[in-house]
Amino acid sequence: MGSREDSATRERTALRYSLVVATALAVLAAFWGWISQSQVILLDGVYALIGMVLTALSLRVSRIADSGPTARFPFGKEALIPVVIAVQGMALLATLAYAAVEAVRVILAGGADVTAGSLVAYGAVSAVVSIIIWRYVGQVDRTSDLLVAEARQWGASAAFSALVAVGAVVAMILGRTDFSDADRYVDSVLVLLGCAMLVPQPYALLRTALIELLEGAPGENVQARVHEAITAVRDEFGLDEPTLTMSKVGRKLYIEATFMVAPHSWDIDGEDAVRRSFATSLADLPYEPWLNIELTTDPALML
Repeated sequence: MGSREDSATRERTALRYSLVVATALAVLAAFWGWISQSQVILLDGVYALIGMVLTALSLRVSRIADSGPTARFPFGKEALIPVVIAVQGMALLATLAYAAVEAVRVILAGGADVTAGSLVAYGAVSAVVSIIIWRYVGQVDRTSDLLVAEARQWGASAAFSALVAVGAVVAMILGRTDFSDADRYVDSVLVLLGCAMLVPQPYALLRTALIELLEGAPGENVQARVHEAITAVRDEFGLDEPTLTMSKVGRKLYIEATFMVAPHSWDIDGEDAVRRSFATSLADLPYEPWLNIELTTDPALML
């Protein structure tokens, strides 16, 4: 239990740090974008602002999910975690769609003047900060769905900011050639490239959330750990291979295993011993296992 409590604490601490930095970057980008009249910086600011709101929401949901079962919600509120991740994905996808449409509008209108030096400076600062937070959040707890989603946001933000800086350098080079008029389109083109680059991130968030909401199987590493526990229990009690199903919602890991045994060979105490051994084998997982372990003599009752 201690490892799961520690995991929840680390999760909330990392989300708080992420929220503070996201707030600072959102304010910086909004101000910088407004001063420089740059679409791509404003997009980064809006993206950071939405990320800030979603981080605050994730922090709140982390507390709610960790509050445990109640009379009203006997299985807890872990399902809120994939719901929030789905909201993150949809909000970010909508932001990118709007930015892409606006960029096309500006291109069709003849482009816009932007100071390339300002783009380089902003892109460099934002990329460095985003990389630092991405590495920090990504290393805190790789089993936390909320932190994995948060790290993806920061990784995408770092890549996007780097793209801004590189694109601005290209604009500066174009400004010294016969294609100087092309630099009016660099800002909008960067927006379109950034949108194309960032789309996989909200897609991954939506995919992860839908798998959990539809009670899909957990990741391969978790499944492998459960199979190791099954093997240990079988070796200890001389049991055959069971039928096994599992799914994960938030930090809850649901496992159902049914073992076929010979008639009159087991009693309740023996079945309880199997359950306790299985629970002990999974105690080091950063998830909360909800176990349904059964022994039966009737093949028709196998899962």
